[in-house]
Amino acid sequence: MKTMFHKPPPWRRVAAAAAIAAMTAITATAGPAGDLNATTEQQRYDSARDQYEIGHFQVAFAEFASLADRGHCEAARMALQMLRYGKSMYATEFRVTPEQTQRWQRLPVCSNALARR
Repeated sequence: MKTMFHKPPPWRRVAAAAAIAAMTAITATAGPAGDLNATTEQQRYDSARDQYEIGHFQVAFAEFASLADRGHCEAARMALQMLRYGKSMYATEFRVTPEQTQRWQRLPVCSNALARR
């Protein structure tokens, strides 16, 4: 008897990749106190930016959001941009809580740039 396996739809593969990437990054980079060092944080940001540039927007957003939650200003800026233009620019709608959005907008280094938008 022949069993047919179907390839999962693209959105499922992207969601799975995002979940795996997020879990891997969290477990691989968290120190004893859960802090990230600056080098690792920059590597995560660079990786997210690379994913963004090749069109893997869900994966990129998941990483930007994770970094933004840890106070990374540039990641917060990218996550907020992706939230704002999600449907029209990325053909998807990203979801976060209102509290996350407010927290990202209040990051000290980013607050002036975001206020101008």
